[in-house]
Amino acid sequence: MVNLEIRVGEHITGHLLGLPFHWDTLIQSWVIMLGLILVSLFVTRRLNQERPHGLQNILETIMEFLREQMAENVGPAGRGAFPFVSSLFLFILFSNLIGLFGVPGTTEIIKSPTEDLGFTIAMALLVFGSMLYYGIKVQGLKKYILSFFKPNFLFFPIHLIDLLVKPVTLAFRLFGNIFAGAVFLLILFKLLPAGLPVIALIIGIFVGVIQAYLFMMLAMAYISSAMEDSMEDEEAQEKQNPQIPPASEGPGVR
Repeated sequence: MVNLEIRVGEHITGHLLGLPFHWDTLIQSWVIMLGLILVSLFVTRRLNQERPHGLQNILETIMEFLREQMAENVGPAGRGAFPFVSSLFLFILFSNLIGLFGVPGTTEIIKSPTEDLGFTIAMALLVFGSMLYYGIKVQGLKKYILSFFKPNFLFFPIHLIDLLVKPVTLAFRLFGNIFAGAVFLLILFKLLPAGLPVIALIIGIFVGVIQAYLFMMLAMAYISSAMEDSMEDEEAQEKQNPQIPPASEGPGVR
């Protein structure tokens, strides 16, 4: 039997300017960012537009999938959010998966950064900031503030609570699912005979991908909701003033 210790909430802690931080989360986050940057530089320096192959083909497929998701869930008004949302998805995806490379049987197990509540709160705050940014950018500051008083001023507390609760639920959802998945994998590694933990590894990859996808979809939904009034105005204007295609000139038209 493999002797694994499940330690809840333990991290390698350091201090900077009197403030504590987790070394393991910080180092692994920078490793993931550096890896994504190096892969991007490697692929973009050897682009082949006529016959994409290998890693370029994989990345183009992922980017095309993410672009389609943005077009379906956010629309043209949020097109500028694509670099942020796609980068967020890739970063969280590999943050989820890096914890699967831990070494069973040791107490120093590599943990996913998303097992750290401080990390998931930081990611949720990035989404929260993007909601405010794109809401104000698309609607304008005045109209965005007035949207909290619709349909009347009595709804202001409800809209405000809804806004503040979104990053909280986003952070705890990601942290809870990834942490629970890590505990589940440790239990399987301890209970299953040799060879069968491969099944647990496949489950871990599946959970990591799904959670990154759900986080991205929620981020797009929140950004879209912040721009909702402006998008509804554009749709209403298009219905009132439909574009009439120019009539084609037939043989009898001069």
